[in-house]
Amino acid sequence: MKGLSILKKSLYFLNICAVACLLASYLAGYVNPEKVWILAFFGLAYPIFLIINLLFVFFWLVTWKRFIFVSLISVLLGFNSLLTIYPISFSRQKVLSYPKIKIVSFNVHSLYGNQRADSQKEVKSKVTEFLADQNADIICVQEFYAIGEDFSETLSKFAKSIHLNYYSFKNYQDFFNKRKINAIATFSRFPIVNFGCLKLPDRSHYAIFSDIVMNRDTIRVYNLHLESIRFANDDYSFYSHLTEPDIEETTPIKEGSKRILWKLHKAFIIRAKQVNVLAGHIASCPYPVILSGDFNDTPSSYTYHQLTRRLTDSYIESGHGLFNSTYAGKLPSFRIDYILHSKKFKSVSYRTFDIDISDHYPITTTLVKLP
Repeated sequence: MKGLSILKKSLYFLNICAVACLLASYLAGYVNPEKVWILAFFGLAYPIFLIINLLFVFFWLVTWKRFIFVSLISVLLGFNSLLTIYPISFSRQKVLSYPKIKIVSFNVHSLYGNQRADSQKEVKSKVTEFLADQNADIICVQEFYAIGEDFSETLSKFAKSIHLNYYSFKNYQDFFNKRKINAIATFSRFPIVNFGCLKLPDRSHYAIFSDIVMNRDTIRVYNLHLESIRFANDDYSFYSHLTEPDIEETTPIKEGSKRILWKLHKAFIIRAKQVNVLAGHIASCPYPVILSGDFNDTPSSYTYHQLTRRLTDSYIESGHGLFNSTYAGKLPSFRIDYILHSKKFKSVSYRTFDIDISDHYPITTTLVKLP
């Protein structure tokens, strides 16, 4: 009986620790990493802490039932977080009579495919074919790369090949070589009447916005690519060694872990600065907003929560499925690509395409514009 009592106390202590970690992951969305950066790591691990607490719920259910509420209440407190990984969407048939607009967002990985050995020409052809088949009204592309001819000619050809007439773009960095593009680009069926971009001092451009006239109404479309973690081949190799011990790795665990944590920490801070500027820009926008792109951050992050304070996540509104990961790279799959919209729109469909032509999966949503 004494041994059983010690076991109960030990399990209860572990349960309290799991609950504390889960609650910290909720806080990650509301606390700026510039002030308390450690919480961002808890937010990144939210799915893990959620699963651990659910396991405790089931364990207490079949053993000592009176302990079940510790984890159950903590899970339910994060109901909104649950919806970001498993949405409960309802039919929007009653709004289908309003004007519809189809949006596609796709980080094309500089047209390298999912492996650097892939033929860039072949990948570009597959990407172009995929986007042309979507018959979308607006397509937001990140990491659009081309070299060899004047960029205006390249973009004009690409726009025509995906059956859209208008485009706006901005290179991440300003090149002297006018025959090179590495850009965020937005393509539209409707006229683009105004354009701008956002960047932090001494850093790359991370967002563009395009004012688009659709059926005599002006909407603003933000296309963004927030700060990447910038993992190098050494980091991916080290991670592969941790998850697959049979893979040979010479980097000491302490050194490799420290390097990865430092890069994560740096990216959390930069994204927080980027999103604070972006959120202020959106707040002053006089038009209904659609925002899409690669956030490089999860739904438990400060980045996501800042942007969804004013905007609605189309995946939550009309998506289906568990997690719905959009990253196809070597690291654990997360949903890091999003299409958000203001209250003037309703999302009536959402889809992630499981196609192997980038390290991201393209996403699409159909919105209806309300009167």
